[in-house]
Amino acid sequence: MIGERATYISAGDDHQSYVARMAKQEGRDPATVAAENGARIRESLASAGISLDLFASPAQSPRYSGFIERFFRTLLDRDALEERTTDQPFCITCDRFAFEAHLRGRCSHCDAESDGGICEACGKPNAGADLIDPACVTCGGTPERRPLRQLWFPLERYRSAAEFTFACAWLNPRARALVAELLAQPLPDVPATQPAEWGIAVPASGYDDQRISAWFELGPHYLALTDLLPEARGNPGGWQTPWTGFDNVVQCFGFDSIYFHVVLFPAIFQAFDPRLRPPIGFITNEFFRLDGSKFSTSRGHALWAGAFLREHDADALRFHLARVAPEIEQTNFTLDEFEATRRDELIGIWDDWLKDLAKRCEAAGGMVPLAPAPRSAPLALARLASLFGDLSHCYSVQGFSPSRAAHLLSEIVRVARRFRAEHAVFDGKPASALEAAGALAVELAFARGLALAAAPILPGFADRLWRDLGERGAVAEARWELLPAMPTAGTAISLSTTGYFEPARPGSEPAPPEPTSEAETTPPADDIETAPSEAEGEPIDANAEARAEAPSPAERTEPAPRANRRRAR
Repeated sequence: MIGERATYISAGDDHQSYVARMAKQEGRDPATVAAENGARIRESLASAGISLDLFASPAQSPRYSGFIERFFRTLLDRDALEERTTDQPFCITCDRFAFEAHLRGRCSHCDAESDGGICEACGKPNAGADLIDPACVTCGGTPERRPLRQLWFPLERYRSAAEFTFACAWLNPRARALVAELLAQPLPDVPATQPAEWGIAVPASGYDDQRISAWFELGPHYLALTDLLPEARGNPGGWQTPWTGFDNVVQCFGFDSIYFHVVLFPAIFQAFDPRLRPPIGFITNEFFRLDGSKFSTSRGHALWAGAFLREHDADALRFHLARVAPEIEQTNFTLDEFEATRRDELIGIWDDWLKDLAKRCEAAGGMVPLAPAPRSAPLALARLASLFGDLSHCYSVQGFSPSRAAHLLSEIVRVARRFRAEHAVFDGKPASALEAAGALAVELAFARGLALAAAPILPGFADRLWRDLGERGAVAEARWELLPAMPTAGTAISLSTTGYFEPARPGSEPAPPEPTSEAETTPPADDIETAPSEAEGEPIDANAEARAEAPSPAERTEPAPRANRRRAR
């Protein structure tokens, strides 16, 4: 919308230990679990009108695995990995080492319950062995300590990369506070391999019974996804271009992944190739809860977006998720609150104004009237321009806030309704006919501005309203306006007199999204990317649905590929 080419890519955490844990619980193969949940993710994205340039399934792509293996060998060749033996938790009952999702205890930093690897409460890492009162997740038994030979990444050696990223990239205050606290202490060494059967094989002799750590893999994961992209889009250049050239990379993820993205991954990149540029910004969110409790598919406490959207309007859901997005604190989803947003806000406020506007347009001949604007128009239009300025910030990397954007969209409607209420006095009075016609044109300017501003969050509604206002082409192809324009006099108007958010409205669904990966055109089997997922699949994600197509109106001169890591939250 601002003339930039943005590339939006994502993938599943197919090799996470959570996938293997769920597969074991269900007596199934991890690859099957990842693929089936990945299909749900793809359905959810399509149902919500979200399109990506690539949505990869790492476990199904030999090319992806090959890239990770080459990356790992390069680190070995550059002595960036160290072999050492340490005492690690071992479950006697299960006859296996317990790590990451297979181990649970209390965080040594904040005392909250935590799995191995990262604490979701405080965002600080752990090595598993330093958990307090650790227990095997599978059997509940207390593990003993046994020596384990692994490859480790000496993170402190590459501290400068994390410090540079922290100094240069955009982070919200909560993320900055966490990273500052992490960097104030010596950085811990990180296991690059784990004693697992699921994952990418370690390309080093003597480690046949281990796999590359899924958390460690997620660093080069982004480079591997970019490597898949040129073939998916038919573009030359290879994976190096976005990471060593002038493209800008923005990453989106949850609070519990801040340590990995801002501290660990830049260090891994520096060890691999010092020419790699870190992302210019990191957009994070907190956990999103369902009826007051954490989403959990293992307990059946989840809403599947694909199924939900078969019964509910996608735009209404996207708008509600944007309003309640957990940007600075954990927030909650309830069906009652969603229905209230649709009924009281979108139907009761937005549709109420638009239906009234539609009837008055019909009475005026179904076109934008040719009349001088009323004396109050400059002040009203200045307020609209001010709201657009605020929205531009909300859609930028530095100020990214779907929640604030949603409230600003509602403010556009409220300002328009107030303007209408002030000028209703001219209705039916021949002496004030020109004033009434001019006021109607100003209201149509507000409706046009609403369509343009709402496109990132409510694409189906915005596109329909845009066309009903006589504008040509899709609203997503329109240029963003810091000073919203008045509609052209004489333009035919065909606003809906029945509203835009009422249920069972034929044609109200958003247009089908563009293909989300090269898999849409039946590519070679080696590169089919169909079903990325963690074990927990794709329950509704407050930020992801709202932000997925939000363009950034911040002025930049270079294209901005976006690497976006999505977790089921």
